[in-house]
Amino acid sequence: MDKKIQLLISFLILLSCIGFIVYSINFRRAENAKKSYKEVNTIIEDKNLENTDIYDNFLKNFDCQGEKYYYSFIELDSYDYPILLLSNGVYKFNNESEVALWTDIYYPVNNEIIMFGNINSNGTAYPISADTTGIYTAGGHEVTKYSLDIQNHKLKMINKYIMFFHKVGQEVNAITIGVIGDENKIVSEEEFDKAYKEYGNANIIYFKRLC
Repeated sequence: MDKKIQLLISFLILLSCIGFIVYSINFRRAENAKKSYKEVNTIIEDKNLENTDIYDNFLKNFDCQGEKYYYSFIELDSYDYPILLLSNGVYKFNNESEVALWTDIYYPVNNEIIMFGNINSNGTAYPISADTTGIYTAGGHEVTKYSLDIQNHKLKMINKYIMFFHKVGQEVNAITIGVIGDENKIVSEEEFDKAYKEYGNANIIYFKRLC
């Protein structure tokens, strides 16, 4: 999949060099993207979630190996249990509570706690966030949304959008690639903005110290 994206990008950049412009935008688009995180909401930390006790023994016996680990629970629609996020890559966001730059993701299957994978955001301005439909990571020119593939015990990428910039003469152009399920395609700036707005409206995930 990554190879297909690279070939597609190379082909489009070659076309742009001979005067065929796919998309044209101003560099101010990048600055707006960097500021979008300010719109992110916050999760209420004292919210009581049901069924988190299924993780009690796992957390009690987790081997931190001398590192500082932090945890958080989130709820997504259509899941029987909350999802556990466990991270040793946290930092204080806006001088408040700890948020994560990267995290491992766990979920119970047949009463066994299984790690489904890990995710990371691209910079401290973009803390990992979630709403009831998925978990988000982001960067200045990219945003990704995940859920869980319960049957195969792994993360499922719902969609990913990446904006690439290149210069032709004095003009700055952008190409936005969307990966939606198994499909790779060029998408509009509006579709990228819509996905980024979902991240901006999602909840920052705050973490508590485990060990």
